[in-house]
Order: sequence, then C-alpha cells, then structure tokens
Amino acid sequence: MNKPGILLEVVQILTDMDLIITKAYISSDGGWFMDDKALGPKGDTIDGVKTWPGKRVGVHSVGDDHTAIELVGKDRPGLLSEISAVLADLHFSVVGAEVWTHNRRIACVVYVNDYATCRAVDDPTRLSVMEEQLKNVLRGHEDDDKVARTSFSMGFTHVDRRLHQMLFADRDYEGGGTTLEADCPPSFKPKITIDHCEEKGYSAVGVKCKDRPKLMFDIVCTLTDMQYVVFHASISSDGPYALQTP
Repeated sequence: MNKPGILLEVVQILTDMDLIITKAYISSDGGWFMDDKALGPKGDTIDGVKTWPGKRVGVHSVGDDHTAIELVGKDRPGLLSEISAVLADLHFSVVGAEVWTHNRRIACVVYVNDYATCRAVDDPTRLSVMEEQLKNVLRGHEDDDKVARTSFSMGFTHVDRRLHQMLFADRDYEGGGTTLEADCPPSFKPKITIDHCEEKGYSAVGVKCKDRPKLMFDIVCTLTDMQYVVFHASISSDGPYALQTP
C-alpha cells in the first residue's frame, strides 16, 4: 500500500542490510506502490543471498544506553580532536559516532555515556556544560552563533537520514564546492537533466554519475528533504556508472 515516505523506508532498509541496488523500477499510482529491484549483496552466500550473520558494527552496535549529541558547524583541521578532548575532560566516553563533511561544513552524531557508569547521562547540568563547551569549540574564532549548533536528539533516529536532514537544514549546498577538476575526470562528472511535463503535472529528473554504495539512498533522501514525491522511477547501474530517472 502506498503512503508518504514509503520509498525512503524501503531503500533505507535495503541499505542497512548492505544490499546494493543494481536495477529498480518504481511506480506509485493512487493507493498502490510497486518497487521491483535487482539486488547485489555482499558477504557469504546462503540460498542465493549473501549475508553477515550477527553483524553489528559502527553506530549500529552502540546499544540503547547512551546520549546522542548532534553537532553542526564549520569544518577545520583538528576539530574532531578538540571535540574528543572536551568530552574526555567532562568524563564522557564516546561509544560511537558518524561524521559527514561537505562544503567546509561538518555534521556529526556522537553517542556518549558516562565514563564511570557506562550509562546514558540525563543530568541537565552536565548536559548544559557539555553543550556550551562544544558550541565554543565548533564556533572557533567566529562570533556568530549561526556558525555552530549543538543539540541532543530525542529517541532513535536513523543516523544517515538524520545527517541528511542536518546538512540540508544547514543549507550546506549553498557553499562553494571544494572538488578540483583533476579530482573528477570528465567521464565521471555528474550529469543532471530536468524536463518539465506540464501536461502530466510532474518533472522528469535524470541523473547519470559514478556509481557508489548508498547513492540511491542519498538521492531519495535529498528529494524527500526538498519535499518532492517520486511517482515513477527507473534505476540501473552499468559498471562504474549509475543512471537514475525519478
């Protein structure tokens, strides 16, 4: 059955299972949703499906007894070291973290607990002190409070999805890119086309670029954050290239 956000949920689950989407045909019509995918998994093969039994690594292995900190600010050399030093001085242990950087901005979700008890911290005073010190670190020599933001996430949120939302809210896409021409050969330069179909009331977006893990997840997240709905899509990967037409 169709519902808002169902495509993102499906892609998110497949991505978390380390399944690579090589081909997909998506159609959303009225109350129905159809998603036909060809998957290329990695790992050991069991009945045609490759898997890692009991695999829990990275932020997926931190458990529930932690406090999640969300940080957004201007990136610079040594920033993560300074953040770690602040947490260590305040007797917090880092049990997991996910960090993204883009256009000289940084977004990260850090999972911490108390060094002595290995339990989540809910003391408002300790959290307030940590928040203020982390803001000072993120702000650096800048006086503008908009340069840095620190908050504590409530409940469980898919970390990759949350990092997309954090950078989008930070409007990181407005900054100047740092990729050099030499770093991006002409054959791998992304090609984006947009055709407006006024008769049918939608736009056809074509994406051709170098393929990589989580590419479809990132594209669906971006479209969702921009409040676009994918009604029909065709996805295929041919060697190092990926072609997507949502």
